[in-house]
Amino acid sequence: MKLLYISTLSSNRLINALHEETGGNPGYAVQKFGRLLVKGLAKNGIDIHTLSAAPVSNSTSKRICWNEQSEEEDGVRYRYVPFINIPGLRHVCLFVYSFFYVLYWGIGNRKDKAIICDVLNISLCIGSLYASKIVKIKSVGVVTDIPAFASVSDNNISGKKGSMKKKINQSYLSKFICYVILTEQMNEVVNKKHCPYIVIEGLADVNMKEHKTNKSTSDIRTVMYAGGLFARYGLKTLVEAFMTLPLSNIRLALYGDGQFVDELKKYQQKDPRICYLGVVPNEKIVSAELSATLLVNPRPTTEEFTKFSFPSKNMEYMVSGTPLLTTTLPGMPKEYYPYVYLFDKETTEGYAEVLLKVLSLPNKDIEDKGQKAKEFVLSKKNNVVQAARLLSLINDNSSNKYR
Repeated sequence: MKLLYISTLSSNRLINALHEETGGNPGYAVQKFGRLLVKGLAKNGIDIHTLSAAPVSNSTSKRICWNEQSEEEDGVRYRYVPFINIPGLRHVCLFVYSFFYVLYWGIGNRKDKAIICDVLNISLCIGSLYASKIVKIKSVGVVTDIPAFASVSDNNISGKKGSMKKKINQSYLSKFICYVILTEQMNEVVNKKHCPYIVIEGLADVNMKEHKTNKSTSDIRTVMYAGGLFARYGLKTLVEAFMTLPLSNIRLALYGDGQFVDELKKYQQKDPRICYLGVVPNEKIVSAELSATLLVNPRPTTEEFTKFSFPSKNMEYMVSGTPLLTTTLPGMPKEYYPYVYLFDKETTEGYAEVLLKVLSLPNKDIEDKGQKAKEFVLSKKNNVVQAARLLSLINDNSSNKYR
């Protein structure tokens, strides 16, 4: 079977270059999910190619003409869509190129081909999807976020532009023959026609089996968070809870960017145990996770969008072998509960109580918890196993009509 993965997935070379150029986050979480899925498909013997739009816009890069050469990296072949980086014109370029590319790619041996689309990339997705209907090849929608909540952390979905974007998303979201979703709750929102689907809440990197934790021999215990820095993600509650802890040998290390950064820097001035470390490449995040004492995700469960998310950081945290402390997110299956530490109450006092309890445990108890979590996700949720489930979904729907 030949598969075409259509998204913003780019090589590590290009992603690192974008980070160097802008200093920002070129979508590390999205990149990692896509890369692990593609590599998992390749490990299952699939001929997999990518059709990608570099994750830039006129707000992140002043470069007008983007025409990156195709390349291969770690066995993954990347073909980049050329575009002019001007609002409106960029979308036209992505739509037209993806339409004709899939139209040409899909001709011949159509029963053995399928496209896999990241539904949040509107122009690429629509062009590719419409072409797939013409040549009658299967189409799979990968839904890593509900479009209405995709920019819940900022103001990108407000106003007429945001309303139009939502309407466009809704117009094509029901056109796939099957779906990959992150949580069971997503299905009723995304899959209105009750098409076949699978839940892939995350992908553990099978290669992490060879990576060992690298704990410091010092007495310092580090609590680490990496991701979007927004107060509504529970960061304000976490930081204020941490500041109440009476321990002098602990540190709170935070990586990422977001609207909470300015306030975070003020907290850092008040408490030297708090360390804001900015945006860094994912490989540095993984290295930091391996040496941390505890990884934390304080995201509140009361927000509507949490039903439709399984934060990729949770999977990355668990496969590191360093234990995870998290809230009981609605999108996290209960099978994960025995392998993580859980916040009981989502208040400053509740967070502080659990943090103090865990950080007071012997090192061996904490490390054993992390190792059990790693064994669980590597055996049940690794990217090769999850990719095999996706292949079964596609093959089981070989006779499905091409809507």
